[in-house]
Amino acid sequence: MAGGTARTIALALALCLGGQASLAARIVDPASARHAITNRAIVAKQAELTALAQDHRATELAARFDLIANDRTIPAVAQEWLLDGGLHALATIEPTPQARATVLRLAARAPIVYTRVDPDHGERVTPLYDVGATARFVLRAWERRGAQAAAQSDLAAGRTSALDRFAGRSGRSDLDSVRAGIADAFKAAPVPQLRAQRAAIAAAIGRGRRVDELALVLAERLRDPELFILVLGHADAPIALAAVSSASRTLDPQTSFELLAAASRRAEIASAAVLEIGRLAHNDFLARRFLFDAIAERDIGPSAAAALAALGDPGVSSELGRRLDAGGSEQSMRLLVLALKLDASAAALEALERFTATKTGSAELRKDVRQWLER
Repeated sequence: MAGGTARTIALALALCLGGQASLAARIVDPASARHAITNRAIVAKQAELTALAQDHRATELAARFDLIANDRTIPAVAQEWLLDGGLHALATIEPTPQARATVLRLAARAPIVYTRVDPDHGERVTPLYDVGATARFVLRAWERRGAQAAAQSDLAAGRTSALDRFAGRSGRSDLDSVRAGIADAFKAAPVPQLRAQRAAIAAAIGRGRRVDELALVLAERLRDPELFILVLGHADAPIALAAVSSASRTLDPQTSFELLAAASRRAEIASAAVLEIGRLAHNDFLARRFLFDAIAERDIGPSAAAALAALGDPGVSSELGRRLDAGGSEQSMRLLVLALKLDASAAALEALERFTATKTGSAELRKDVRQWLER
């Protein structure tokens, strides 16, 4: 794993790219491609590859790839099909040094067979198979499984080494095989092992280290409100957004509401938190009162309006209408109008009709409502 998959792929490209230039790209139609791969001899070769994969004979399977890749008697379409399918099978097997070396060479292979997906859309072509891309997928899959196995060993021994490795990676988590493998280990670990990691993870996220995903895993699996607070307050926006929906699924309604109300004060996740509170408001009086109060706030008012409208409750429609009748600032009235428009129930429409006949609010807002009602 040292140096990472990306570095080894770059080395393979440097070594092999010149040889690939001699492989002439060709364009085939789908019917010809199907004919090439249903040839009896090709089907037999594919069956041999499948049998080797099922027996977990990684070295022998990879050796067949080398033979196929250099066999000029095999049509290009069939050659690429065999290699692509064999590589997918190899991805599920524990790698050997010989297999890894073969896949590393294939990672530099450029597509040589193309097809026109839709001839009516012009002369654009796309690779029919991309053996190089599949080989790179295999290398990443092996790296991910290796990282998972190492992390599982650390977790079982009570070490925090996996946490340190995770925090020390600089790549995006969704594109980093090592980080993904460590996360896999945490998701599958027994709860007692996770409890042993809790203090280290809480301290790490509090210091701004890049352990957001692991903190969310622990928050969910341990049903830990304090970890949820840390994630909602400190994690990068995508992970914090995931925590917004996760909190209401994982925790009891009262605790969820308290966490989401706090999350509504963080700009990047405020709207999502308010909409999630709306789901709680079906059965939670405090959540409903929060939304009525929030509708007057500039930043989260539109989300509160949408959440109230989504309740589909005649009592909510009546209260929105009553507040609109009472007047207020232009901003608050516009948000009340928005909520009633989104509601669109009979009570909501009645309240909007009543509003257009009053002197409440600006003439412009009353005009907008009249035009909306007339549509």
